[in-house]
Amino acid sequence: MEVHHHSGHGKKSWKELLFEFFMLFLAVTLGFLAENQRESMKRNEEAHLGMASMLSDLRSDLGLMDSVMDRNSYSALMADSLVETMHNDIGNASSIYFAARAVTANLGYYYSNSKSYDQLKSAGLLKLIHPRELMDSIGLYYTTFQWMANQTELMRMKLDDVHKGNGPVFDSYVFQKMMKVPFSSSTGRHLEPLRPEGSPSLLTKDPALLNTVSLNYHYYASTTRFYNRTATSQGNLAKRLIAWIEKEYPQE
Repeated sequence: MEVHHHSGHGKKSWKELLFEFFMLFLAVTLGFLAENQRESMKRNEEAHLGMASMLSDLRSDLGLMDSVMDRNSYSALMADSLVETMHNDIGNASSIYFAARAVTANLGYYYSNSKSYDQLKSAGLLKLIHPRELMDSIGLYYTTFQWMANQTELMRMKLDDVHKGNGPVFDSYVFQKMMKVPFSSSTGRHLEPLRPEGSPSLLTKDPALLNTVSLNYHYYASTTRFYNRTATSQGNLAKRLIAWIEKEYPQE
């Protein structure tokens, strides 16, 4: 009869099993922590890149604000000139034509490039921005631009009133010839139309129609100045944000 001998290891002790379990647990835990650390570093890097992109957006906003503010300020000044001339020197139709067309040729609207902010928000990276006060200020900046959209719509309404009121008073062909000016000849950032040729006349001397035109330009100028004051505050906030972001997120 053959006798079979079974070879093999003996049973492991509970200490050995416990040690193996601990080592396996430690390996899994360290791997999990390392993966979390890599993910955290990646998200922080994405947030840093997003802030660099936001700096570019803010600088773009400031450039637009400066340009639009120059145009709107000139436009409001010309509206004042029209009201004054229509009140004191209604026979000076040439100056009235010039002021009327200069106003409508220069209105600009404020808006923001919020692409980087929207991307950070959709990716859930805004919470990584530090300090918290910076994140709150950034949120305020873009929220205020949403509120300015209401003012922009009001500006469009005032300009629409101007256009409608001008119809019975101004000769369209005079306006047409005044705008045969290349944009490259603009003074600074605003556009100056050509002075009317000869001595054009207003289409009516009806006091009610003339008063409507004057009132439309008055309301337009007042609304434009309020619009510009809001934009000035917004521009100052943009400048503070740029300096703050450059401090907290220096670019290499």
